[in-house]
Order: sequence, then structure tokens, then C-alpha cells
Amino acid sequence: MIALEIVSSTLVALGLGLLIAALTIRLIYGSWTKTQAITFEHEGHPYLRWHDHRYRIVEALWSSGTPRRGRGSAAPQPWTPGEDVTIYYHARQPTHWSLDEPYRGTRVIAVVGLACAISGALLGFLPA
Repeated sequence: MIALEIVSSTLVALGLGLLIAALTIRLIYGSWTKTQAITFEHEGHPYLRWHDHRYRIVEALWSSGTPRRGRGSAAPQPWTPGEDVTIYYHARQPTHWSLDEPYRGTRVIAVVGLACAISGALLGFLPA
């Protein structure tokens, strides 16, 4: 009975800690927005062009993007001019963009934290 209470309270505390950690990571890194960009070439350099959340046109060098995780540290090879590309850009700095979805790890942390908190709370209601 006491062991069940200890496990229950530990799971709730761990779950809430993971939820707070995921929320803190999202708050520190700010908001990212998914959009469609088009590739083009200017003076021999590949660029991307898209509209930000305030409907301004943003242009950025292809090499200025964040490299894909797990595929080396170099920027990905540019696509041919005229192709549509799904990108994620930082709302505060629209020229800071990435091909990968940000916060992939924080969603996992948040889901695990929520599962721990709920299971810990439900364990507290089990009969003695």
C-alpha cells in the first residue's frame, strides 16, 4: 500500500516535470510556422522564397537553412529551381528556416509526461 503511494506520487511528479520541461523548451525556442516555399536561382546561388505570417515576402539562401538532423552537418543539396518545398521558419526571424519539423523530441517528452502523470493519478485511486 505504501509502495503504491510512493510509485503513484513519483509518476505524477515525473510526469509533471516532463510536461514542464517540454513547455520550457517550446517557450525558449519560440514559435515555428510551417509553409510552402519555392526555390529559385539568383546570380548562380540557390534561394528560397515564401510568405511569412505577416504576408511579407522572405528570401533566404538555401545554404542558410538548418541542416537536417542525423544526416551530417552540411546543408542539404538544393532542389531544382521552381520546385515547392515544405519548410518551417522561425516567427521572430523569418530568414531562419529548416526542412525538418522543429520540436519533434518535445512532443515525445510531453506525451510521456502526460502518460506518467495520468497513470500516477489513476494509481492513487486503486483500492488498498
